[in-house]
Amino acid sequence: MLTQRLYHIVTRSALPLARVYLRKRARKQPEYLEHWDERFGTVSYPAPRQGRPRLWLHAVSLGETLASRGLIETFLAEFPEADLLLTCMTPTGRDAGGRIARAYEEGRVQQCYLPYDTPELMGKFLDETRPTLGILMETEVWPNLIEQARLRGVDLILANARESEKSARQARRFGWLMRPAFAGFQTVLAQTEADASRLRLLGAKSVHVCGSVKFDIRPNEAQREEAKKVREAWGRPVILLASTRVGEEPQFLRAIAAEPVEPQANAVVVLVPRHPQRFDEVAEMIEAAGLSYVRRSSCADLAELADDVQVVLGDSLGEMSFYCALADVCIMGGSYGNFGSQNLIEPAAAGAPVLVGPSSFNFAKAVDDAVTIGGAERMRDAKQAWSSAKRWLIDGTLAERSRRAMQFAQTYTGATERQMEWIRDLWLKNLSATH
Repeated sequence: MLTQRLYHIVTRSALPLARVYLRKRARKQPEYLEHWDERFGTVSYPAPRQGRPRLWLHAVSLGETLASRGLIETFLAEFPEADLLLTCMTPTGRDAGGRIARAYEEGRVQQCYLPYDTPELMGKFLDETRPTLGILMETEVWPNLIEQARLRGVDLILANARESEKSARQARRFGWLMRPAFAGFQTVLAQTEADASRLRLLGAKSVHVCGSVKFDIRPNEAQREEAKKVREAWGRPVILLASTRVGEEPQFLRAIAAEPVEPQANAVVVLVPRHPQRFDEVAEMIEAAGLSYVRRSSCADLAELADDVQVVLGDSLGEMSFYCALADVCIMGGSYGNFGSQNLIEPAAAGAPVLVGPSSFNFAKAVDDAVTIGGAERMRDAKQAWSSAKRWLIDGTLAERSRRAMQFAQTYTGATERQMEWIRDLWLKNLSATH
């Protein structure tokens, strides 16, 4: 088909630009230069262990990798004869995947970067990794990959699928390319009815609404126990600024400097940027705002926090369970810039009511439901959110808000098992076909 061949040419031609992009990202995050050969196919990809069927799961970055943990754990427990190949596109996703792999016997969970989407690279990847079944998480719809999987008879599932109206409009502009790609999935497991409707209009077949596995993120019990000890040692309430994005920290730091916490509250602010490459930058912002702070990475024991510390910078990876368990109130990052908000379920499940800004399109229904139940409130801007967080600590409403936050979080569980029903069926079908 002429249009498909045109896409082949474009993606091959874009490979030099991909190299430029990686080098640019590496200026702030040198890890982007590691495992370079995997991205461009100049290495042998991990082959399956002899006699072991393999599930391949692709989670593009940190959030998707963490969200997929429940699916991974459930699958590997249910099918002890199977191995797993986990791919991603970012260093933070790879780091999270490494933590998952270390929980299993050596070789059972293997990792590599997914190569860029050209026919030759995707064909080489599939030929060498030989998956029994492939799962792509959320929005990872790559036309060449899907075409090459079809040519090799590798069934693909789009799991935890979401499709915003903006993304759907863009995809429709390239319908000649994207409709065959969406139609190439054997099963699509959508997060919401709205996602399902948009995915069907884009050509997806066998679409089922299962909810989001991001809401099934399992808290790390060791981190929760550590947070309990730290809270007891501090004896101070905690306001969590969770997963903040570019442009949001200055808004809150100005508000904190202009309106310090009331003496009767004596709260600690725990500020956790979304992206690790920004940790140093945010530390400089806190210092410039004139606030006393410590970095999590420099504290051997956070329980020994000095009484005059106003801000703890959460510059660590994989500790969101710890930070959420510390919190009395959570201000949700990503919602005070035009980023659509980050996931509010984990802090709510830990009992921290959430203050959400005006941008929440990534979690629109969840935010609506949280507000309706009373586990969250919408805020106009960062200044209003900071004032409300301080007020909640002293106005006698916090215990009821906490109860409602946990009630809300409980209504959003079960997506992992619903998605596993479809994954299980297709896995067993493909497994029997290869024997």
